[in-house]
Amino acid sequence: MQFYNDLADYYELIFPDWEGSMARQGAAISEVLLAYGPRRRPAGFRVLDAAAGIGTQALPLASAGFEVTARDVSERAVGRLRHEAGLRGLSIDVGQADMRELADSVSGPFDAVICFDNSVPHLLTDSEIRKTFAGFREVLSQDGLLLLSVRDYEQVDRSPESVHPYGERTRGNKRFRLRQEWTWLDSSHYRTTFCVEEYGGTTWSEVVRTSAQYYAVPVPQLLGLMEESGFSSRIVIEVPFYQPMLIGRCAGHGQAEGRVAGGGVAGPP
Repeated sequence: MQFYNDLADYYELIFPDWEGSMARQGAAISEVLLAYGPRRRPAGFRVLDAAAGIGTQALPLASAGFEVTARDVSERAVGRLRHEAGLRGLSIDVGQADMRELADSVSGPFDAVICFDNSVPHLLTDSEIRKTFAGFREVLSQDGLLLLSVRDYEQVDRSPESVHPYGERTRGNKRFRLRQEWTWLDSSHYRTTFCVEEYGGTTWSEVVRTSAQYYAVPVPQLLGLMEESGFSSRIVIEVPFYQPMLIGRCAGHGQAEGRVAGGGVAGPP
């Protein structure tokens, strides 16, 4: 996807402190996986990150000892993830693949499939989401878990046009500022234009302007689509996270018990 190719060199700037956010997200996800997954320790626990991006979840999970396979549709994000894993001395099976066609690029079964940072709403129809969830189920073990996070679209600003600033960031001796510009296309779909500007000493210059569409699928509807795709599903449990975290277990192998979380783990707004 061109959107993430364009953002790959700047994606960590979404977070005020990427390293800190990775540590917090990794700890929260690890807690859920070990509490509800088929294994009780990271060693031998196979995790497939279906929308890994530059590694915000894959890197800390690999650091914690999980056996991580990471796939993403963006070639440049995949390259960035390989680089970040190499810098940290981490062994991650990294490759390029569309989340809708994961089974063609991986060797299962996996104990868990994860898909974080509001990646699923890039799928613009219910049928695309059902097909993708069915593909996730195909590569999971019999008692495997699906874990994902999404925006709470019942709470977002639905003004026809809106701006969502991230504020100013620094990287080395360079300064950047980031924002999203939203345009609603209909009652359920919007286009976001992501802008990154760099300060040149006297003025700000735009270095990235790139757009993507999202399906503003409400959490209850998404849970229903998980059920239709062969999962028992719940809103995640007592581990706090910055977005609603949803958990599903392959149907017929127990309930993914849980309750709505409070609080939050730092992540992109």
